Amino acid sequence: MPGWLLLFLAFASGVSAATAVRHGPDPRAAVPLTDYQKVLHVDQSRGDDIKGDGTVGRPLRTIAQALEAAGAPAASARVAILVAQGRYQEPTLLLKSHVDLYGGFAGPGGERDIYRHATILDGDGRNRIAFGADHARVDGFHFTHARVRGKGAALLCDGTSPTVANCIFTDNRTLIPSPWNPPLLHETGNDGGAIMCLNGAAPRIEHNLFYENTTECGRGGAFAADRGARPQVAFNVFANNRAGLDDPMRSSDGGAVSFFDWSAGTFSDNVVVANTALSRNDAGGVFVALWSAPVIRGNVIVANESGDDAGGLFLGGQEHRYDAPLDAYPPADKFNILVEQNLFVGNVNSSRNSGAMRITMETRTHFRNNVIAGNAGGFYLQRSEVNAEQNTVWQDWQFVEDKPSLGPSRFTGNILKGPAGPVEARVTFSNNMAQPSVAGGPHRPVADIFEDDGIRGDLTGLEFDPATLTTKLTTRAPLPAGVDLAGRAIRMSDDLEKGGQWRVIAHAGGRELVLWGRLDAVTKAPRYFEILRTFTPRRDAPAGLGARPIN
Repeated sequence: MPGWLLLFLAFASGVSAATAVRHGPDPRAAVPLTDYQKVLHVDQSRGDDIKGDGTVGRPLRTIAQALEAAGAPAASARVAILVAQGRYQEPTLLLKSHVDLYGGFAGPGGERDIYRHATILDGDGRNRIAFGADHARVDGFHFTHARVRGKGAALLCDGTSPTVANCIFTDNRTLIPSPWNPPLLHETGNDGGAIMCLNGAAPRIEHNLFYENTTECGRGGAFAADRGARPQVAFNVFANNRAGLDDPMRSSDGGAVSFFDWSAGTFSDNVVVANTALSRNDAGGVFVALWSAPVIRGNVIVANESGDDAGGLFLGGQEHRYDAPLDAYPPADKFNILVEQNLFVGNVNSSRNSGAMRITMETRTHFRNNVIAGNAGGFYLQRSEVNAEQNTVWQDWQFVEDKPSLGPSRFTGNILKGPAGPVEARVTFSNNMAQPSVAGGPHRPVADIFEDDGIRGDLTGLEFDPATLTTKLTTRAPLPAGVDLAGRAIRMSDDLEKGGQWRVIAHAGGRELVLWGRLDAVTKAPRYFEILRTFTPRRDAPAGLGARPIN
């Protein structure tokens, strides 16, 4: 991960002091006003679209009027629109090239804090909020209550590539197509509960929070890419999103995120926690299929659930194809998915055989430096070419089925604790730690070679904060000083030996643990917590084995 850290400052609810974290919005991100030739101000409470001119003293009232007043600036004459706090229910906005929107201001010329001074773009339960544009930025807004019987309820980027940063997307939904009676399963519905990228779109989606967005029938409860899209998706939080609220035909893979139909780009340094793919769909967390090959790097993928395969991550090359022949297998320079430095913990699928992931359907992947532990079903590989290098799989794994058209797979320097299921594919093993029953050895004996840096303790309080969409835990004893816990997986339970709910820490200090999103409803607050160890090999551990620390 990059060395720099953003500041997660005091929120409206008063949650703790400034604490460094890596993910989600920066509430007080500075606006580089010297980069703009013109600055316009919008203030719903005292602005005027007739008498106003967009200055601090005479702001405009609506964002639509400010976009019109911005004209059509050239790249050398960019315009910034600064929007004060308030709830803006406007017709669908058409973003403009070289015009950047910033929200979260107390008033024209006032301080910026996107939580304390929320600038809310409200779809009113019936509208899409915005269409994207090239060379445009949207920064510091709350996108909420968008509804559309189409793709991308909050924001649709159809061949366009804006930058979307420091925004909060919550309670946005795509509705089921009407009519919807396809003859086959897995047809494409209305994807992208919050954001949809189509037809080569390559937006930058960074430092946002996606919470409780949904599709009725479509892939990607929060975010979806399709038809050759190439988004750069980084440092976001995807929490408590769902796909497939009303899906009779299994068209809602990816409870949080979907990449489909030759899409690429990057999905890096995100938190993906407690998302769900309903209705026998795949991938509660991240779904990748139909020759899509984004780089998947440095993500924390925890407590996601699917109604069929793969709780955390699903990788598939071929699509489900019933009425036409399968595609020819693409060459390696056209299709090879890099999956590295990710953490998979506490994910589950319906049959509990691929909770962490399923790699299948002729996927070609380089899978390296990942940690897989504590999922209900672990490392499940099937009909794919897999180059697995220096991963720590501290639970069950298997590689079922092979296909003559695929190349051989290689496993090098992995820690494969087991139990080991069947290994039916052509795999060459070299310098792995694995059970003696795994063919292709000799293997190093399985041994616990990791630092004991997990933390357990008692809880005395639990509270959900609707302003920041986080859950605050209060611990009985102070947390260890000087230890950065942001991004760590945490489990809460009345009995840690019998399971519990996994989540991800946003920031921590003193006697407070702040988690992304909301816990599932329980009759009483859990009594204990466990912060999972990092699976960092000890200094005396054999060299070249297992993953390095995620952070």
